[in-house]
Amino acid sequence: KTIIARAQYLIENKTSAEKIQILTFTRKSSTEIVERVKSRLGEKAKALKASTFHTWCMTMIRQSPDLFGSRGFTVIDRDDQITIFRFARALSSDASNPLLPSAYDLCELYSYGRNVGITLKKTLEEKFPESSGQLNSIGKIIASYEGRKEASKYLDYDDILQVVAKQISSYPEVLDWITSNYTDVLIDEFQDTNPLQWKLIYPLIAKLRLFCVGDDAQSIYGFRGADFQNVHNFKEKVEGSSVLKLSLNYRSTQEILDLPNWLLSKSQYDYGKILKANR
Repeated sequence: KTIIARAQYLIENKTSAEKIQILTFTRKSSTEIVERVKSRLGEKAKALKASTFHTWCMTMIRQSPDLFGSRGFTVIDRDDQITIFRFARALSSDASNPLLPSAYDLCELYSYGRNVGITLKKTLEEKFPESSGQLNSIGKIIASYEGRKEASKYLDYDDILQVVAKQISSYPEVLDWITSNYTDVLIDEFQDTNPLQWKLIYPLIAKLRLFCVGDDAQSIYGFRGADFQNVHNFKEKVEGSSVLKLSLNYRSTQEILDLPNWLLSKSQYDYGKILKANR
């Protein structure tokens, strides 16, 4: 509702709808947000765009493949990745070792490390400590996966974000090209963003307005590398930013809210908010 109200406010105050990009975590929510804004504003919101991070990056890559060094590449899905990992694992000298993770788990390890930006050793310590002794074998399997991916000119889902994030950070002309298309980026469920997504977004701040909605006490995607402190430390991360706290709760009675209020007060983090019931 907050993202919808923000988009409506911008359009009603002369911001062109086509210059607004809304980022969400599901296609369903992106579709719903756009439809609700259009139902309120009609033709003025016709060009409004909302998409997931991956869809947004893929759209940019397709619009200008040479800018991202991705001409002729094909996007593969998770099943394709697991198939390649299964083949690479089968060729490993340790393929019969029960401590060597499955192809599925290898794919998950690889993706988690890239999204969080940590080494393979650290990833294993966090996700599969029992397989830490297989570090060298796992490293060779991942290298084989990457070699086959490059030889076949494949991009996996994490590549889509990494390619765009790397080019934005490395080449001012790429940043200029992207930000020339927008004045505003609106992000929903910001507590579920991970370090790779933050790396993608952060350079844009210097060129356009960033508006994020999230709940630092509600992140459930830590297993995917989500970092709720992207919300919690927003003012420290984004110089000159403002934080508006939505403390009025429309779902629960005060008796129910007293429990999370007490729990938040006991946290090592200073949430600085007390939920109040509207009911």
